[in-house]
Parts: sequence; C-alpha cells; structure tokens
Amino acid sequence: MQPAIDLEHFKTQGWTRVPGLIPHDLCDQVTAAMENGRGVPVNDPSRWDEHGGYLRDFIPMWGHQSQWDIRQYPPLYEVFVALHGQEQLWTVPDSCRFSPPWKPGYAEPFPLHWDGDPADASMRMIQGLVALTDTSENQGGFRCAPALFRDSSRWPQQPTLDAQGDEEWLADPKPSEITHVALNKGDLLVWTYRLPHGNSLNLSDRPRLAFYVALHPSMDEATMKANIECWQTGQCVPWWRHRHGYDRVEPWPSADLTALGRKLLGLDSW
Repeated sequence: MQPAIDLEHFKTQGWTRVPGLIPHDLCDQVTAAMENGRGVPVNDPSRWDEHGGYLRDFIPMWGHQSQWDIRQYPPLYEVFVALHGQEQLWTVPDSCRFSPPWKPGYAEPFPLHWDGDPADASMRMIQGLVALTDTSENQGGFRCAPALFRDSSRWPQQPTLDAQGDEEWLADPKPSEITHVALNKGDLLVWTYRLPHGNSLNLSDRPRLAFYVALHPSMDEATMKANIECWQTGQCVPWWRHRHGYDRVEPWPSADLTALGRKLLGLDSW
C-alpha cells in the first residue's frame, strides 16, 4: 500500500504531514536508544536543564540500529520517491532532538530561516522529521511560514553573517503568517528547502522528541564517502564534529542494512 501523501498541500504550502507512517515500535526503539545509549533524561525532569542550553537539545546519536531501521523503512522511501520523482536516492546520518519545556535561562529557538539560498534551484532538498511522541502545537515543535515560500519577492538576496562568520538566511514573517504544526507519534513531516522554518518554544509540560531523516536525489562522492565511513567507524561526519558531543565514536556496532539501506548509504549502486 502506498503512503497517503498530500502532494497538493506540499506544492502550495511547502510542507506536508504523512500521518502514522512510522510504526510506534520503531519510534520507541529510537527513544530507548536515546535514553539507554545516550543517557537522555526523557522521564527525569530533574535533569532537563542539561538540554536547555544552545544546541544542547540536539542529541549526538547518528548511527544506531534504531535510526537506520527508520531510514531504510520502505514506506518512508516511497514518500521521498513520490516527492522527488525518482527512485535513486541517498541518505545522510541525521540525529535526534530532545527539547524540554522552556524556562528562563534556556536558549531561545533559532529564528525562522532557510538552510541555504531559497532561489538556488540546484539544491533540490527536501527535509524530514519523525515525531517520536505526540507533539502539540505549543510543545516546541516545527513552525514555518508558507506565505514566504510562495512569495519569492520576500526571499533574501544574500545572507547575513553570524558572530562566527557563518551564513544565515533569515526570514521576517508577520506573526499571523507563522504556522505551528502538531504531530502524532509516528507522523512524518516533510518540507522543501524553499520554506522558511524552525522550532518553537516548548511551552508545554512535556519534552519534545524528534528524529530527523531525509533522502536526497543526488550525492557527491566526497559526501557519500564520509557517510560510509561514519557507518563503518561510528565516527561522526566531519561537518558536525564542532557540535557539542559529536566529536566522538559511537560505542555500538555498525547497523545492519537491508538491500535498500545499502543503496541509500551508497554501498551498492542503484
């Protein structure tokens, strides 16, 4: 059975939700790996402050078997085939997020942004995340500005630079133009690179848990080689090692890959 994908919503809003795509047991296995493998205090509010700092809600875990079981889950692959319009796709070792209820002293969410020049048609990037638990609109989840996706006249002509000299493509939507997306456990959310997006403040009393996952229509040789080495050695890909906790080697063995997973990683040819 093909997944139910609202392609019209994706075309007009820049994002869509595929309800219940990922089985709950696969979600639970990722959550358990976060708790048992990385010590994330999912059910221990006394330790939530550990994840309130800047980028501390990113969980440095990228090659666990539970994550690969979702990346190589055939219905997820079928969603990205439908969106990209091709069967040859490749994946990257994305990680997870654990955002506790916000309080003063915690980091503020990064402003709504694009992850690159929205006018660059060569990017062809579609991003995605899986809700590992039910996530209400006020629980620190995904927000976006579809009006700016549709209006290219409001796209920035060039990026600004942050304090470290890194490029930022920031959006400036009106409050009424921002959509907060609620998700149920196992939902897949996908969005195009031309949609300004970000996370929101978690104003609930429960943490938000998510796993980022994406399949791409092309992959250069250097990136593919780094992804394969990451899978083989457990060491994070080079471009993430500056993040807190990412300059490490994971303690578990390389994940078992299906025939589909081997192609998505680049071990086998399409």
